Amino acid sequence: MQEAEIGWPQRGDDRNVNELERYGAELTGLEACLFVFTASIANLLALMVATSRGDQVILDADSHQVWIEGWNLAYICGVYPRLVKSERGLMPLDEVRAALDGWRGPAHPRTSLIALESPHNDHGGTIVPVDHIEALTELAHAYGCHAHMDGARIHNAAVATGVPVRQFTQSLDTVTISLNKGLGAPVGALLCGSRAHIAMARERGLRWLGASGMHRGGLFAAAGLYALEHMVDRLAGDHLRARTIADGIRDLPGIDVNHPETNQVKVSTDPSGRLAEEFVSALAARAVLVTLREPYVFKMMVHHEINDEAVDLAVQQARTVVCELGSSR
Repeated sequence: MQEAEIGWPQRGDDRNVNELERYGAELTGLEACLFVFTASIANLLALMVATSRGDQVILDADSHQVWIEGWNLAYICGVYPRLVKSERGLMPLDEVRAALDGWRGPAHPRTSLIALESPHNDHGGTIVPVDHIEALTELAHAYGCHAHMDGARIHNAAVATGVPVRQFTQSLDTVTISLNKGLGAPVGALLCGSRAHIAMARERGLRWLGASGMHRGGLFAAAGLYALEHMVDRLAGDHLRARTIADGIRDLPGIDVNHPETNQVKVSTDPSGRLAEEFVSALAARAVLVTLREPYVFKMMVHHEINDEAVDLAVQQARTVVCELGSSR
């Protein structure tokens, strides 16, 4: 970052931004790419270029775009979200088709976008297989809809399965990729898609949002390039450490633990009858920071700053906390 040559990204003369966007397009098998500061902005731009106010959009009911970015749908885009429950991130195709066809009353809105998420954050980092992504995209296109994927953690999916990123993404119209999360860049995300969609996002969407002036963006693009070139293969270590944590606490009474596909350990405290916030607070007091997700669910996330010593500490302290709290049933 200190050595980055700085230009004006909005004029197309920042070398690092240009290289990062070229890299993103090649990586995903799509025509073009736009570098922005957050994955939320990238997801919002995908909505803005694909929809008009009053349209219906079909989304996974548990997706990040619904629960974290929902105000973008309503306040900025003015679209109606039709929610489909998924199993581990896979929205059933027949239910998506029913959402496309079914409407009570005469004012059936146009459906302009179908979006999925993979790996799926709320389901604990689960991976949507390539064949399901392609089938969902084919269904979307049959109905004249734009197919978007929030693929913020798509490199985790690629490393976990051995399938290249582009096989997950090349059938889609747009995809979002985060450069922080597991890749460790300080900020940044990519929106990849067709030349027309990316041009609209760059020339209109960013200006509508007041985000077109990415001053000194080359500093952050340099970090993004480093992340893509040097931080991907090491994700396998995150996945291994997540499995080590899960296996280290799975036998404890009062909790249910997922089998991590990527870097997330999802823990349900429902069997104990105790709220997850009790476990979160008790673990924090022991220097183990976990995330409260639902009243009876917390998650433990592994990233590049979590080493084997931290994993051992997390397992040890989690076992202590779970045993001390016991069950309220």
